[in-house]
Amino acid sequence: MAQVQRKTAVAADSIARIERLRHTIGELSEAATGFLPKAKIDATVTQWVSGIPRDIEDFGIVIRNATMMVMALSLFTPSLTGQTAIDRFARNRKAVGPDEAVAILAMRRSRFRLLNLEAALPPKGFRVRDIATGETLHLVDGEIPPAIVGQSIAVRTCPIEDDIVVIVGPLTPLDDQMLDLVRQWIRPNGKGLAAQRCAEMLYRHYLRFGSTLMKRVETISPTLPGAFPFGPEDGPLHHLAFALARSNAEPTAAQVQRARELAHAADIVDAIIGISAARLLGREPLAAAYETVALIQMETVARRAATGLSASLDRVAAELDRAIADHAVPPSARDLFHDLRRRVRVAPPGPRATNVNLDKVLGRIQALREKTVDRGCTEQEALLAAEKVAELLDRYGLSLSEVELKNQTCEGAGIETGRKRFGPIDACIPVVGQFCDCRVWSEKTAAGEIRYVFFGLPADVAGARYLYDLIELTFETETERFKAGPLYARHHSSQRRTATTSFQTGLADGIARKLRTLHDEREATLRTSTGRELVPIKEAIVEDELAKLGMIFQTRGGQRGKRVLSDAYDAGCEAGDQFEFRPGIGQA
Repeated sequence: MAQVQRKTAVAADSIARIERLRHTIGELSEAATGFLPKAKIDATVTQWVSGIPRDIEDFGIVIRNATMMVMALSLFTPSLTGQTAIDRFARNRKAVGPDEAVAILAMRRSRFRLLNLEAALPPKGFRVRDIATGETLHLVDGEIPPAIVGQSIAVRTCPIEDDIVVIVGPLTPLDDQMLDLVRQWIRPNGKGLAAQRCAEMLYRHYLRFGSTLMKRVETISPTLPGAFPFGPEDGPLHHLAFALARSNAEPTAAQVQRARELAHAADIVDAIIGISAARLLGREPLAAAYETVALIQMETVARRAATGLSASLDRVAAELDRAIADHAVPPSARDLFHDLRRRVRVAPPGPRATNVNLDKVLGRIQALREKTVDRGCTEQEALLAAEKVAELLDRYGLSLSEVELKNQTCEGAGIETGRKRFGPIDACIPVVGQFCDCRVWSEKTAAGEIRYVFFGLPADVAGARYLYDLIELTFETETERFKAGPLYARHHSSQRRTATTSFQTGLADGIARKLRTLHDEREATLRTSTGRELVPIKEAIVEDELAKLGMIFQTRGGQRGKRVLSDAYDAGCEAGDQFEFRPGIGQA
């Protein structure tokens, strides 16, 4: 019993100290307002109350509230140097006693939060949940009435110890409409709040539509300048939307291309947030601009999916559902997305234009693939098949006119590696793309596995996919042969894993080197014998199609030099040199 009484007494002492710190923080924040530029505060207050009729009841209270809110916001707004007025105040004030030192530190670490008051915690305070992060905190405040339990508020809190916080500055109650507004500033996945913009919007909204003004709300414009959650400086998507809203015209070709390049799930969700917020605030031109961007983005995603690339509007829908679950987006955004999706019109890929030669080439490549890969074969059989594929591609490309080439539709083919880490075989991938006149890039699947995409004309993509399969088969065959040989056996067991990797690195370098040489020889032979260059024509077709799909790429930095066992590496190079891929041998 004595132990329980002692714990209660300690708790009471702790609450008393926290309440004392709360009052100290309030006094210090008032003193810190001396570091705010008065002229700028007055100008901001004037801007905030512009549009509010001056003949309303208690307009003087509106001015006082506006001044308090502007000063509370300005105290914690970073300057261009990253310093706040609180930081400047702390540098210039010598703390008097330990309480002031703790209070100043707490003020510098303060955060603007959206809190739901879940339960009262005697003797003073509440258990609260941060709506943006999901954190549970103990808010100590003896002035908040317990009757508001269950309500939500917006406040700036200062951390005292563990999960205990106190309030500094004004407390803003959140009704349903204000909760819908603030959700637009909540970052997905519990990453917090875009605090400064959220605080400014809430304060300005409260000044116009708070209880003091409710009797005259019909006389006040519903448009809230500056209350929109985004600005043109918040990224290329928002810069584009604001530019479209200002011009009030159809997007230019450059603007359409920029929207295509921003066709990622997160960007589309941001565009939908922009539409919702602009409509809610009565900013119809801005809402229309975000809608235009969203439709271009969604059409681009649908086109990518129709071309065979790893993109789909279902993934965007899943991303939006996660944002709604995280309270970053109002539930009404789901209906908005589905309405936009119904308006997206992308014709599914129909049957290819009748081309006997193309169908013949694709059929031959598929037959070779089944023979050499799906059913297994010797290495020599695989190499003979590869030689035939090279001849087929060259013969097919030369048989078409430039017009026929340009009338073809590009395709994408994905290679699922099933691996999460890059390995020696990956050094061959860019060379395969170059050899078959394809663009190739890597991406990560939802499971974090590496996936390659070959993109180009249909026959070239089929050839690239087949060549990748051959190289993968060669790696398996040659690695097993190396492990069964005397060189592998001579290495100590502690070195055998390194020996295998060294062998595969040499094998990849040998294959890549040989493919580059063969590619150069093929191009020179074709140019000399026909006077025609296919590569520039194909490159132009592929690049134009990628631009329509809004595809932009980042070059992955090369791997740092690896330590290898020279004998195993040399053996791999020698095996790689055995990989032959020459055109013109055998009959197609």
